[in-house]
Amino acid sequence: MLKYSLRFASDNEIGEQTLTFYAHSTSGALDTAKEAAEGSWAELYEDGKLLCRLRLVEDTGVWLVNPASKASQD
Repeated sequence: MLKYSLRFASDNEIGEQTLTFYAHSTSGALDTAKEAAEGSWAELYEDGKLLCRLRLVEDTGVWLVNPASKASQD
């Protein structure tokens, strides 16, 4: 299993939170990220390396995923 970290803005006024978890694949980690993240953005890391940035599309529940290579250019 691979170790992932999800950093996201909390819906309450705590500020940013980081969730560390294990998953069998990046796909599984993205599923966990979608369910666990609060707020309008998140960053997914694998072993400390940024994999992608996620942004929630308003209140649709749909997350846009930008790979780290593209995310670093924004």
